Amino acid sequence: MKERFYDQLIFMLLCLIGGISFTFLSCSDDKDDGDTAFNASKPVEVTDFLPKSGGVGSRIIIYGSNFGNDTSKISVTIGGIKSKVINVKNNVLLCMVPSKAFSGEIRVTILDENGHEVGSGECAEKFDYSRKWFVTTFIGQMYDNHTKYDVKDGPFGDCGGFERILNMQFDPQDHDKLFLVGYDKSFRIVDFKNQYVSTFTTNIDKVSDITWTLDGDLVLSRDQTSDTNTGLYLYTRESNFQNRQELYNARGVRGISTHPINGRIYYTRYAAGECDSYNVETGEFHKECNLPRTRTSVLITWHPTGKYCYFTLLERHTIWRSDYDPVKDELSQPYLICGKDNTTGWADGVGASVRLNKPLQGTFVKNPDYAGQDDEYDFYFCDNRNHCIRVLTPTGRVYTYAGRADTDGTGVRGYRDGDLRTEAKFYYPEGLVYDTQRNCFFIGDTNNRCIRKIAPEE
Repeated sequence: MKERFYDQLIFMLLCLIGGISFTFLSCSDDKDDGDTAFNASKPVEVTDFLPKSGGVGSRIIIYGSNFGNDTSKISVTIGGIKSKVINVKNNVLLCMVPSKAFSGEIRVTILDENGHEVGSGECAEKFDYSRKWFVTTFIGQMYDNHTKYDVKDGPFGDCGGFERILNMQFDPQDHDKLFLVGYDKSFRIVDFKNQYVSTFTTNIDKVSDITWTLDGDLVLSRDQTSDTNTGLYLYTRESNFQNRQELYNARGVRGISTHPINGRIYYTRYAAGECDSYNVETGEFHKECNLPRTRTSVLITWHPTGKYCYFTLLERHTIWRSDYDPVKDELSQPYLICGKDNTTGWADGVGASVRLNKPLQGTFVKNPDYAGQDDEYDFYFCDNRNHCIRVLTPTGRVYTYAGRADTDGTGVRGYRDGDLRTEAKFYYPEGLVYDTQRNCFFIGDTNNRCIRKIAPEE
């Protein structure tokens, strides 16, 4: 009832505006009081509409003449898709933009008692339809009321579920291959060209992160507990990632990321509380900077320009930044960007007013609205225990992009596809990657045992 009253109120207000505007928009000198029934001897004219653009669910006012006054006898299509008509007053009508109205033609058809067309008109101008972004399920299946799953290789439609998707990375030289890190669970490869999911055998346990050398070799980190055991491994592309090399001994290696310019592998160490780097060409190790806290898991993500990196402190619920000085070839001491140390919750905002609950993998995505600015990238990341995807802008503002969370930081977990904020639900999302070729995000939705997709409607 409230929604119906709201639509009627909107329509009355718009009709008042529309009635004024119509005197300028209509090509006809005929006047009517807005309550006139359809006249079969006169043409149906569609002269204008507002707004000129929008997405699914947007309300649109259509101006014209001889629409009649009976919503049951009027049909409106936008882009060839039938629209929901909310109200009509002969020279103006209110309806909703349907999904997938891509072509934008606006047509008004009047029907008789038997549903047959007795008059119609089409606007010369087209509606500019904006494709809305939605959450869908890409691959991964569960059964028995979403409680059981199988881990198996197979085609996209029959590849079972995913045990864990801690980190996701595209092969930089083969964008049809997406690598999925499972820590102590299965390490998977998603092959888009062949639409097949396989298992990658690393022969090491506790694979914590993944990166690539500038030459395209694969580097994995191992989160193990001894300084005399290997923490960094390299798998050569030449051997089709079968030949494994032990790069460096280090315990508690949690996050790794390759600098896009100097090519060194930067990695974080849990117990030592520091960020180190490894030069693949020379085999040299170098301590870069101290991390904000010791004995905490820290991910590292380099900005595409190499000017700075983000340190994501999982258990401290914060994101820090360190700037790279190319002249001195060194990192600055990290400084807080968002969140409050060791404080959970959910709150959008700026800096220390932001509340996170176990932030995990993030990725930089170029924002066309920032063209020409010093920093043209937003940082999208998983807010694991808030069960949502957040965005960190270059100015330090954080907002919730997809999924829902409560102010107490517990999150609204579950499994549901649909609208980014009002419908979609995640269940402990961990891995996240942006697909530049397909213009979409893939999310490792761990407890739903699947890969979710965020993309414009198709």
